[in-house]
Amino acid sequence: IDAETAAKVVGGLAIGTGSVFTVASKFCNKSYGVDGELSPTDARQTINHNLSIFSAGVVMYSLLFRNDISWNLAMALGNLPWAFRALGDLLNESSKTTGPSNIGSSLIFLFASAAAYGGLTAADWAGSAFKAASLFALTSGLPCLFAPAEASKLWEMKGATEMTNGMITGVGVTLTGFGAFMAALAWGDDVITAVGKKAIVDILSLIKAMYFSPEWASLGISKAAVYFWLLLNVVAAYSILVK
Repeated sequence: IDAETAAKVVGGLAIGTGSVFTVASKFCNKSYGVDGELSPTDARQTINHNLSIFSAGVVMYSLLFRNDISWNLAMALGNLPWAFRALGDLLNESSKTTGPSNIGSSLIFLFASAAAYGGLTAADWAGSAFKAASLFALTSGLPCLFAPAEASKLWEMKGATEMTNGMITGVGVTLTGFGAFMAALAWGDDVITAVGKKAIVDILSLIKAMYFSPEWASLGISKAAVYFWLLLNVVAAYSILVK
């Protein structure tokens, strides 16, 4: 398939699955073979996992399917979900129940809301805010992916179970991809190229989680579902960056 079609397929699936699974975390877990009732701490990781997919999907939809949404506005919309997520954690005092700490939530809110405001107002400094927010997302996702236990301590998560580190690894997979995608855009790539680069990062992250993260494997996530996303990203990366 051609590069634009590949990017649109990825974008359509991202905003579709991201939006549904963000608001229906139990349905998401069931769809991926994770059985049983999750603790509040683990359940919030499902939401965080899908929030990154949804946020990237919003940007892809805005730039690939719409002609009336500017680049600045698209970048702003992509940062708003995490800004609202962090604001909700602060107002609900999540630091006392599940985490993250108030410092962690404040940092997320600071970076995401600055990028959102800069994009919404087309401020002169918006580009710098986009770069800062994307790097913050990327550097937050990588520790979750490669060192989930340490990331849990860093963010001061509470009520951890035997599933928590695996769930945090899943957050790392999508947050790293989101950060890489937004960074590619912030540093000047067109959206189709950025989708291709995100696909490469997603492939590597999924391979890391599947084959080198026993915490994630212990969750019992359906391999068929993961192979679907792997195949999708391989096709997208090839169609966009190689073909």
